Amino acid sequence: MESTLPREWCNFANRRSRPSFWLVLAATGFQVISQMSVVSAQEFRQPSAQSKPLERSMLKPSLPNSDFKIPERTTGITSVRVEPGLESVLRGNEPKSKLELIALQNQQAKVAEKINAVTVNLQHGSTQGSGVIITGDGYILTAAHVAGRPKQRINIILQDGTRIEGETMGVNRNMDAGLVVITKPTRDAKLDPWPHATIGISSDLKKGQWCLATGHPGGWTPDRPAVLRVGRLLKFLPSTLITDCALIGGDSGGPLFNLNGELIGIHSRIGVDVDDNMHVPVDVFAESWDRLVKNEAWGTLPGFKPAIGVRGATDPASIDMCKIALVDAGGPADKAGIRAGDIILKFDSLTVQNFDNLKEAVDSVTPGEQVVVELQRDGLKKSLRLVVGVRE
Repeated sequence: MESTLPREWCNFANRRSRPSFWLVLAATGFQVISQMSVVSAQEFRQPSAQSKPLERSMLKPSLPNSDFKIPERTTGITSVRVEPGLESVLRGNEPKSKLELIALQNQQAKVAEKINAVTVNLQHGSTQGSGVIITGDGYILTAAHVAGRPKQRINIILQDGTRIEGETMGVNRNMDAGLVVITKPTRDAKLDPWPHATIGISSDLKKGQWCLATGHPGGWTPDRPAVLRVGRLLKFLPSTLITDCALIGGDSGGPLFNLNGELIGIHSRIGVDVDDNMHVPVDVFAESWDRLVKNEAWGTLPGFKPAIGVRGATDPASIDMCKIALVDAGGPADKAGIRAGDIILKFDSLTVQNFDNLKEAVDSVTPGEQVVVELQRDGLKKSLRLVVGVRE
């Protein structure tokens, strides 16, 4: 499958006055700063010109550094007309009059209404996060730590609560960029495309510009739309946008929009302070796109190298197997019950034939994730549950 474009992660570690955690699945203390209305699917129905079912790659976004020229950014549903009198505010300045303040409020409300329809909740196993639909044939941007690893089934919850199936694709863990695709390339029998975001250009952003963050903290719930946070861009780095849009558990992978309703980033992680929220610039996905759509996985989440605390046997008799020679005392493997001499057969459903296979399997999961390890001990097979640790 081909398409065009591509990133995020919420590491909630060490946030001041809050406990440290990797992915918080329970949402507590979140606040809807601006009310968002649920927009019906009928309102966003886009007439389809195709007379046959859509094929993958027929709808692609147009991004910098991309070879694809189809201007899908003009077909997204989230772009909105800018309120008169907002020219100064759009450049990153604070509103200096009552009229500018009212215009800013109205602009935020219009964007909020649109972006709710493209923000989705993603669930697979014990992992939960958010994402955003970016093409009419169902590609979704999210964080690498939400996607996990390629070719896994994933549940996608739309804004109206509809649950559909999807599959994880490539992940660039160095940048926390992940890709998911909806199994069905069209929304219904009428071949209508999926409602999707208008793509912006993050390299054009400037410090102080206003932005809107959405997500599903704690998962999708029937009594509210995606939760909206309004803030400003505090710093722009080549690989990270930093805003004061407060993120919490479940926001990982959700979208960041500008006041024009254009997607500019994906939520990634949280720093120490409440105003230290990090997002992957949308341009970064373009640079990784070709590998993401090929289901490749590479890199390591910054500061979160997974580890289980074992060493493999190196004697000639152990070359064609994954025999454990040493287990670190008090480490994840030790706590799970793995012993020296055990032969690892599977790690989180991945077949393990040697120690290199085990290292690759461990690199494919996230610290804090619980996995099943199948092993052989004294000629008998056993299954153990292990919670992945982080390398110091």
